[in-house]
Amino acid sequence: MFFLQKLFKNLITLFTHKIMNSVSFRKSDSKFLSKYISFLLVIFGLTFNSLYSQEVNLVVEELRGSVNTEFQEFSPSLTPNGKTLYFYSKRDRRKYTDIFKSNLKPDGTWDFPQEVMEVNSEFDDQSPFITADGKYLFFSSNRDGSWEAKLDNGKIGVSRDIFYSEWNGKTWGDPIPLPIEINTDMIEENPHFMGDTLLFTRYPFSKPELARIYISKRKGKEWSPAVALGLPVNDKNATIAASFSHDQKTIFFASNREGGFGGFDIYSASWNGSKVEGKIENLGKDFNTDGDEAYFSYHRPTKTILFCRREEGKNFNILSAYIPRSIETQLAEDQKISLDNIYFERGSFELLASSKTPLNQIVSFLKKNPQVKMKIIGHTDLNGDAKDNMDLSRNRSNSVKVYLVAEGIKEDRLLTDGKGQNEPLFNSTDEDSSKKNRRTEFEILK
Repeated sequence: MFFLQKLFKNLITLFTHKIMNSVSFRKSDSKFLSKYISFLLVIFGLTFNSLYSQEVNLVVEELRGSVNTEFQEFSPSLTPNGKTLYFYSKRDRRKYTDIFKSNLKPDGTWDFPQEVMEVNSEFDDQSPFITADGKYLFFSSNRDGSWEAKLDNGKIGVSRDIFYSEWNGKTWGDPIPLPIEINTDMIEENPHFMGDTLLFTRYPFSKPELARIYISKRKGKEWSPAVALGLPVNDKNATIAASFSHDQKTIFFASNREGGFGGFDIYSASWNGSKVEGKIENLGKDFNTDGDEAYFSYHRPTKTILFCRREEGKNFNILSAYIPRSIETQLAEDQKISLDNIYFERGSFELLASSKTPLNQIVSFLKKNPQVKMKIIGHTDLNGDAKDNMDLSRNRSNSVKVYLVAEGIKEDRLLTDGKGQNEPLFNSTDEDSSKKNRRTEFEILK
């Protein structure tokens, strides 16, 4: 709870600084802004549930781009600059899971993932974790060299152990298994290493219901024998995928214990360096549902929250959570914005009245910044004929231009273009994906 409240306070501070230094901020706005900040700080003093359910407009959505599929995508981890995402998946009906990486494109979407060939094996490779300095990749694998376990039926099974690989500046080095203080004939997975502390999940072979969080400390090249965390983190229920906040004062984990919203929920607790202090907190209904949630990750440099969710009958996908900025703020900061709430009559380029609200914010920004020129780019969904969609996207961007001109923006400040269905955010034709693909982008021209 306290970590997330501090996170939102930091976001407000950043937001305020950006506003006061943006091209559209006027000194006459300072009195209003001061009262606004005070109001927000009062909000942050309220209860956790009130903070999420009423005052903070938290947006939770699947990652935009090509990461998520109908198969399982799990265990997200970002590189230090936040521009490369590592995760594992069993894509294209593969027999084993592999580690993949995806790069962030300039439009804010993730490109098609590629296998991390230097660390993947012919067996299961899972749970990648990139350290904060980007020097090490920890992961779990049942490759050759892993511990073997004698099963209840007398057969021999290969456990998953934790390995690490070192970045040499160009590629990842040969994976090295962690020592016997950590790896055993049980399953070890979900590694998270920060400072000198390793958190991971362990459970007996084929018994994930007995999963518990373990901890080990590294001193030089030596590791302390791993021990299970005590109550209230580990209890009689399965507990998995623990992680720290950036300052190691909060621990997050997933559990299917009683009192949650459904299956596995994400919880947090204060951490004093060796154990939990106080009670655990459920992250609330914006993160947790009647499905399964796990693998909460906060990337401080980009203020990005990532976690995983599995709806009933489906596999895990990777989601992000963020507080949206205003249209004017985003334009001032990023020099562009993509809006999926510019609505038209179906199959037409006639603007609907509900589009006036976001478009009037574009007008406001342009009037406050008379030197700015802007490009308007239309996009359609993947339904229908490609040529018709190209024409439709161009006509829709022109309709937006006509509206802006009618509201007092000079025509020579506006250029238009249409991409049709050539640059989708989601490669799917379901209604949710189609709605997000039907978007209008506004880009400030240099």
